[in-house]
Amino acid sequence: MDWMILLKIVIVYFLILFLMKFMGKREIGQLSLFDFVIILVIADIAAIGVENTEPPFYVHLIGIFLLCLIQKILAKAMLRFAGLRTFFDGNDSPIIIEGKVNIKEMRRQSYNFDDLITQLRLKNIRSLSEVRFAILEANGEISVFKKSEFPSEAPSKSNSASKTISPVTNTRTSQLKEQGQDKQEIFPFPLVVSGKINKRNLKILNLTEDWLLKEIRKAGYQSEKDIYYANYENGKLFIVETCDI
Repeated sequence: MDWMILLKIVIVYFLILFLMKFMGKREIGQLSLFDFVIILVIADIAAIGVENTEPPFYVHLIGIFLLCLIQKILAKAMLRFAGLRTFFDGNDSPIIIEGKVNIKEMRRQSYNFDDLITQLRLKNIRSLSEVRFAILEANGEISVFKKSEFPSEAPSKSNSASKTISPVTNTRTSQLKEQGQDKQEIFPFPLVVSGKINKRNLKILNLTEDWLLKEIRKAGYQSEKDIYYANYENGKLFIVETCDI
């Protein structure tokens, strides 16, 4: 009987491989919520069909074929009707607009600052101060457009080199020009996230909590609880602005 289970596994493997090609490359490289649910259900039906003898195995195969056919029909319909596409796949969500974090949209999408910071780091973004626009796509990926990509936001040129103190090494470093732009000293260690101080990052940067609280009050905030995100860069504290759109 064991050989029958092995045969079913082989059949299911090649069947799903064929159906993934039938449904299109989008299934593999760019899963939407609708696509993800379809694949989960197919996997569940395949597992039940392999393990059980009742109903017959071919019934489960018919169920898988039916799901794929439904997906293909709906995919064709969504190409024609935008409303149907929005219903199944959802819309993109603007998370950062003109450098301001859209708190209302983040709440709507249950998207927190830790999620945002993680996604930005994966794209080699050190701080929210570098971002002009960020869009949460329907498939869960985030598209980022840096301020430096816009001519009006390019750092100003300067013939003189300024000096800052690196909080990590406690040594004096020069901010020299690099490829016609001033090199910015931005550290990928947020100091305040969602109203909470990150003491580990303070220690990494050789900064004190007293200094941080002093800078927060200097910026016009009562305490760290009033701040969604703050980062240390260019010798000072950067606090992100927010909006509700």
